[in-house]
Amino acid sequence: MLQAIRVPVKELQRCSGVVAEDVVSNDKALLLPYGSNLAFLDDRSINILKGKLISEGIEYINIYLHNDSDASLIPSKQDESNYQSAPPLRQIDKSLAEMALYQINDVYNRIAKGDALSELYEPLLNTARVLTQEILESEAITLSLYKVKERDEYTFVHSLNVSLLSGFLAGKLLKNDSITEKIVIGGLLHDVGKAKIPLEILNKPGPLTAEEFAVMKGHPLIGFGILREARITDETILNVILFHHERIDGKGYPKGLTGKDIPVEARIVAVADVFDAVTTNRIYRSAESLYKAVSLIIKDTNKHFDPKVSRELVSALGLYPPGTIVELSDGNIAVVIACNEGDLFRPTVKLMGSWEEVVSGDTSDEMVVNLRNTPCLYIKKAIGNFSK
Repeated sequence: MLQAIRVPVKELQRCSGVVAEDVVSNDKALLLPYGSNLAFLDDRSINILKGKLISEGIEYINIYLHNDSDASLIPSKQDESNYQSAPPLRQIDKSLAEMALYQINDVYNRIAKGDALSELYEPLLNTARVLTQEILESEAITLSLYKVKERDEYTFVHSLNVSLLSGFLAGKLLKNDSITEKIVIGGLLHDVGKAKIPLEILNKPGPLTAEEFAVMKGHPLIGFGILREARITDETILNVILFHHERIDGKGYPKGLTGKDIPVEARIVAVADVFDAVTTNRIYRSAESLYKAVSLIIKDTNKHFDPKVSRELVSALGLYPPGTIVELSDGNIAVVIACNEGDLFRPTVKLMGSWEEVVSGDTSDEMVVNLRNTPCLYIKKAIGNFSK
């Protein structure tokens, strides 16, 4: 078991380790999150961090020491300049997303009735191609991920969200549009085997028994069979369906693969799958906050998740992912709409006014602000998730 040691802030440049607990200011603003890998920070970033901690009266932090800097998930901070607003970032076309949802719904319902995937696949593939272009043209993940309104929508909305997030991560990591397109279609179909799982197990309002969980764990193999029966032979798509529940430490299923034996496309979808699943309300549990979901991904990296994929997710979403409602240092309420590359702590936000105005619905004076360019304004705390 790892033991944390107490390290003087003044000696941080001599450490290679991972922060053992959240470091917060006197007014509860998060200064350094659990899981931050100091080995990844350059000398300039370390000096900026030391200055910030010392200015807050923090003299020591707890660190797990190690020598592995490759597992780092925390990008270094960038210089901040003058205050300025920024234009809203483009989102995935709503009508396109709605079309994808309709098609996924149709696929699952018809497969559940015994129809083959063959005649349904080509329209879904065409939609995936357009989705891929939308994803590749997006500079950041914005408020494009849908939220479930009804219990029976979960599988379809989850499949779309996993597809969007997987495609974004694949575009950043692989730099190959053709493979990214295949991962997008794989994301849309990654849970297709659940169409054959009994509804009383899928929608059970409580923990599954060992026998029920064994049935649930069969969905990757079932999905793989559905695609092969439809004469879908693309290896990338099949790998997503079959291996998206494998884990880096070998404790996943169905094959118990480890590390790089798991195809990279499955490692990408695994991260997107868990992130969306834990941030969605289910009949048997409440959704975790977006901040907690990012923390979970960081915590389980090198155990469940590929560190390169996790790093890209954290870099894209930041400590405060798009959709997080935050309180700013001036008392205003804002919703995060995009992370700034290279700056985990200072995203782009849409101002929503004071908490009283948000509750009353009076948000007529909305403005988008890039916190990287506002040295006098920062996030004090995360207070919830935005629900469209």
